[in-house]
Amino acid sequence: MTIRALGGLLGAYELDHDAALLEKARQVGDSLAYAFDTPTGLPVSHVNVNGKTKTSYNRVCIVEAGTLQLEFKKLSQLTGDPKYAEYAERASEAVENGKRERKGLYPAYINTDTGLFEMGAEYSVGAGSDSFYEYQLKQHILHNGKEPKFKERYIVSSEEVKEVLVRKSESGFTYLGMLYPITSEFREAMEHLACFYPGLLALGAQVLDRPQDLALAKELAHTCYSSYTMMPTGLGPEVFDMSGATGIGIVNAKYILRPETIETLFILYRVTGDSKYQDWGWNIFTAIEKHTKVKAGYAGVADVTVTNSTINHIDAMESFFLAETLKYLYLLFSPTNVISLDEYVLNTEAHPFRIIK
Repeated sequence: MTIRALGGLLGAYELDHDAALLEKARQVGDSLAYAFDTPTGLPVSHVNVNGKTKTSYNRVCIVEAGTLQLEFKKLSQLTGDPKYAEYAERASEAVENGKRERKGLYPAYINTDTGLFEMGAEYSVGAGSDSFYEYQLKQHILHNGKEPKFKERYIVSSEEVKEVLVRKSESGFTYLGMLYPITSEFREAMEHLACFYPGLLALGAQVLDRPQDLALAKELAHTCYSSYTMMPTGLGPEVFDMSGATGIGIVNAKYILRPETIETLFILYRVTGDSKYQDWGWNIFTAIEKHTKVKAGYAGVADVTVTNSTINHIDAMESFFLAETLKYLYLLFSPTNVISLDEYVLNTEAHPFRIIK
């Protein structure tokens, strides 16, 4: 509800200035406010908006606690009511103050009552963690550099991600794996969700003048794109194996219309001006058109190695396909002044928020 409904309403208001959109955003924000009524200020995962109560479940992933700051802070800015930003800030600080082994890497789960991390949870930039790291940099961007602590946190995190999670496969691909701290087991696999991270590195390279991050972003983007081109359908799998000597294998063969690789191509094109990222995006788009388009919309596929779409479709179209996948493709081929990254920061669901200057 935060990144999709609240973010969507706020992004639409930023472009349209229809007062009804902002009022509806305020209503959504108020409905979600009950989630923050915890001893730590960390939000619970679910609220009952009719009964105005929260769940008693006290385990929340860092994505849920750390991917609401852009939305609630933007809501405060636009409405003039500081309470929404205060909810978001308290949640940010509770995650930051949680005791952990590494300053820049955060276990995926934290307790909303105690503020303690689950120390056995994996380190990754995939499911459960991904957009938490994204919002470290994007809070810095939203506030036009006026809150330097978010810049500092992003830099510390990105350096630890490079040190701990970035590896090169035997076949020469640079990728982002997962580390299980209790056993020190490193999983030689990359989630499609993690393919947002090279775009984040590229954005950080531009905003913070970190050219070394741009070089890594290009390597990781090549891996993500290759996960598409090495499959018979031209679509990238949900999780791909990096342990082999011959290229990229499959752990989970689904493609559910995810946007992360295209998001990265869009940002790299905007940052570098290199048209090859448009070419790569066009190839992915044609694969989507060929293998996922159905009478009523677009459907995910169960197996990216199966080219017979009549037996391969999943009967679902996630909302992020419209909000992100198609929007990033649109922006990839638009003039660079359309939703300029000098004027807007995109939330994790690709809704544009005007930078507060």
